[in-house]
Amino acid sequence: MTQRRDFAPALHGAITASGLTLDRIVHRLAERGFTLSTATLSYWSRGRSRPERPESLEALTALEEILRVPDGSLRELLGDRVRRGRGNARPVPSGQLWGHFGQAVEDLMSQVQRPAEHRRVLSYHERYDMDATGAETYCRVIAVLEAVTERAKHMITVYRDDTRGGQLPTVVPMAGVRLGRVGVDEDQHLLAAELWFDQNLRKGERTVVEYGLDFVPGGNRSVMCERRFAAPIRQYVLEVSFRSEAVPRYFRATSEPTQGGATTSMELTADGRNTVRAVWLDQPAGAYRIEWEWDR
Repeated sequence: MTQRRDFAPALHGAITASGLTLDRIVHRLAERGFTLSTATLSYWSRGRSRPERPESLEALTALEEILRVPDGSLRELLGDRVRRGRGNARPVPSGQLWGHFGQAVEDLMSQVQRPAEHRRVLSYHERYDMDATGAETYCRVIAVLEAVTERAKHMITVYRDDTRGGQLPTVVPMAGVRLGRVGVDEDQHLLAAELWFDQNLRKGERTVVEYGLDFVPGGNRSVMCERRFAAPIRQYVLEVSFRSEAVPRYFRATSEPTQGGATTSMELTADGRNTVRAVWLDQPAGAYRIEWEWDR
């Protein structure tokens, strides 16, 4: 039996087992930001067509959740070329992206409204300012986003305090977004916050949003600044600016792809203003950070 024939019966069986009508399933997809007609869903279940476009594959991920089938079980039946979605990768699960913090991140996500992967991050530019003791004092973030479905509404930002020292920062919306719910895990030093776009985005529309992280004075000295991406990203720029009273002796940029690549590190040098920078282009999902070492 071919893969194409396998997908349709599996989808048809999942729909039947769910007890949901096609109209109800389409309605639930719409609630998650996906536009799919009942005719298209019917064609998929009868083998007359199958999801191939990136937006259809995104909707299929949500469909697996609605039908309560294992993640990826329907998508795996489509074949390699279609699964890749013409270069559009499926988001990495939290457990894989965050390691032993994965469950804590998932629990935080349940406290806020998880975006239905209806937008992709094109670029992320963030700059951390450190105080005279080497602790984080402020971070400014500028993100360029693109809607992959109609009515893209918001994004989620996750922050982890690796120093395990002081209070978690306050998320400050600056341009293009407003703050929604915030979930906090004090034990794991994690924070997740909703950032709602000022305007819903149409499919293919791009926007720029800006927000900040305002840290409580008196935090512990930091040894790295990091961002984790659940999907490939075109550009990530990370800057860390130090005060002359507290400049580390050694810097390196580290990349940890979650799939299809080995961890790599590269030595960095601070400029005359005690700022160190790293730029990553066309990178897979994973963790990207600047690390440093103190003399004492």
